[in-house]
Amino acid sequence: MDMLERHPFDVEMARVPPGSLCPYHSHSAQWEFYHVISGGGVVRHHGGTIEIETGDAFLFKPGEPHQIINNRANDLVLYIVDDNPIGESCHYPTARSGPSKRRSTASCAVRRSTTMMVRSKALR
Repeated sequence: MDMLERHPFDVEMARVPPGSLCPYHSHSAQWEFYHVISGGGVVRHHGGTIEIETGDAFLFKPGEPHQIINNRANDLVLYIVDDNPIGESCHYPTARSGPSKRRSTASCAVRRSTTMMVRSKALR
């Protein structure tokens, strides 16, 4: 594999229709960052659930199971940014089967009122 032809991360705009969800899953090597663009719903994680709404952002590290649930009347639209690790596999802790190579869509939620903009120093 030519590492110079490989992209370092994936960016996706995902739409979760009302009443839909992604399976409860974790990744072996992949980090995932979510940013809610519109709508709301629930994030299930290892510690329970948390309500999400427009402007919220959250991050899952490898091995942290998570699930996105749209329990609202409108679409839930999210940006999902994840790194693109070699050898990534997906695990479904509530399923009877083993890890899968299938790619899919919080333990740390950031509410709009506490979000901070962080700017790096200018590139020279």
